Amino acid sequence: MFLRLTFFKVKPGKMDELRQVYINEVIPAHKNHAGNRFVHLLERVDEKDKGISITAWDSRADAEAYEKSGDYEKLLGHFNKFFDGPTRLESYEIAASSEPLLLRIF
Repeated sequence: MFLRLTFFKVKPGKMDELRQVYINEVIPAHKNHAGNRFVHLLERVDEKDKGISITAWDSRADAEAYEKSGDYEKLLGHFNKFFDGPTRLESYEIAASSEPLLLRIF
């Protein structure tokens, strides 16, 4: 499985509004992309203005196809008004898991 994480910081008092846009825009948009396993929004417990968007994909190729579709940039555009600074996109492959059935060997 391949993961994409977008790290961000929001302007004070904007996390609730960002969460609603995430629920209404990001989650439905990912249902149409092949290989998408899930989409999660994480909100930092001790610093309420920080968060991470996580998308999980069957393969790196699926994640790259999503990015090449232009949807990532389009969705990110919905959130620029909430951000307090730049976002950071990082990619990870799962190397170990408590759920071995989730891993695929290619």
